[in-house]
Amino acid sequence: MYIDFEQISEDSDTFDVCIIGAGAAGISMAVTLAERGHRVLLCEGGDADYSERSQACYRGETIGDPYIPLYGARLRHLGGSTNHWGGICRPLDRYDFSAKTAASETAWPISLDALAPYYRPAATILDLAKPPADQSITGAGLKRIFFSLGNPTRLKDKYAETLRESTTLECCLTANLMALETQDGIVTSATFQNYQGDYRLVRARYFVLACGGIENSRLLLWCNQQAQGQLVPQHATLGRYWMEHPHATVGKALLFEPAALGMDDEYNIFLSPTADALESRQILNCGLRLHRMNAEATQALIEELVEKAPALAGRLRVWQAQGKVIHGAVLRAAWEQEPRFENRIELSEELDELGVPRSRLVWQQSELDRRTIRESMLLLGEYLRDNEVGRLQMAEWLADTPVQLPTDGELAGRHHMGGTRMSVKPEEGIVDRDCRLFAQENFYVAGSSVFASAGHANPTLTLVQLALRLCDHLETKLTQTI
Repeated sequence: MYIDFEQISEDSDTFDVCIIGAGAAGISMAVTLAERGHRVLLCEGGDADYSERSQACYRGETIGDPYIPLYGARLRHLGGSTNHWGGICRPLDRYDFSAKTAASETAWPISLDALAPYYRPAATILDLAKPPADQSITGAGLKRIFFSLGNPTRLKDKYAETLRESTTLECCLTANLMALETQDGIVTSATFQNYQGDYRLVRARYFVLACGGIENSRLLLWCNQQAQGQLVPQHATLGRYWMEHPHATVGKALLFEPAALGMDDEYNIFLSPTADALESRQILNCGLRLHRMNAEATQALIEELVEKAPALAGRLRVWQAQGKVIHGAVLRAAWEQEPRFENRIELSEELDELGVPRSRLVWQQSELDRRTIRESMLLLGEYLRDNEVGRLQMAEWLADTPVQLPTDGELAGRHHMGGTRMSVKPEEGIVDRDCRLFAQENFYVAGSSVFASAGHANPTLTLVQLALRLCDHLETKLTQTI
């Protein structure tokens, strides 16, 4: 049920779990734990719907490569970024959890097997149909991959009745985290503030921070600073290893044999390198989308390629005279970014309307990031040429040496990952394999900020799987303490 900010009382009973942030991870956890009979307080800093006073807290600055303004890269109200996500989902690949030869920092302390039991319940929450299995393309070093595509689920609408009627879940809006008190490795309370300047203290057995891939770092940096470093004593990696999925239009393709890729029946197909290709090419993961052109655009591409490669002209004219269907395709890509210590969220000197330092994103793509997309395109181009399936025309910026990434356009997927990365040791990350802060017995972090590496798949499904895994972990803890 919803409660007003004023209804939070320091004299009230301790909650089993206080969840801070009501996006994909926060709502999934709150609903799941409440259905199991645990008393949950869900605190959301924003309003029920979009409001300028809440969204303004997301203003910040970016240093390094061009990036989407932080103000517009996420939403700060009930439901979080599930209010505008596209509903495109895919699990990470099994080899995304291992150390890739091109970058050993990509290793997670857990494997895909740790998340596999949570695929079905996560898909139920997000209303996803299971996609077909990946299909290997013989001799290509590529596989055809599939995403769950459908109507994007708005979690605040899907769980509106639960948030309104549940007797074990209390949801408080406009409750902004301001401080965390810790004593002897236990977080004893969290302080919240509303937009009128009122404060409330919350006590809980367990706390979960689930405010997104930028805010989790910002709030922990701020709370740790106020706690004189007692919240995260080994804080060298706090905010570090921040990652995105760079996005760009990367070229065009002319397909003489569209059936070889499955494009004879579909307008969109998705490809990615195999694990062997990642190793042999010394690159990270990448997703390529081929979107079929209309007949007019295809003919224009044929004429363009014939001009550049006259040897193709006769063959194409014969095929066209025979009535053979030739498809043109536009290629777009989203690729994995190398986890780098230098890419980070830090606190700026400017304060938001609540008095919290704003975020500063320091973000730059590496040589490996550039090589990943270039080599992925070369891999596809070589397959098309060597097997007489087609020809590839890379975007001009990809053909340059060194690769000069676009400075405009989509730039990235608004997929904020890392900053509170999961690791084996506190010297290498912020949370352990159960998403618990290393130095605190009862404080956890949920969401894509715990990702140790990014793969190329959209992060929502994986972060909900992690959130449900954390629910089971807390269930065990709560049962033990009763």
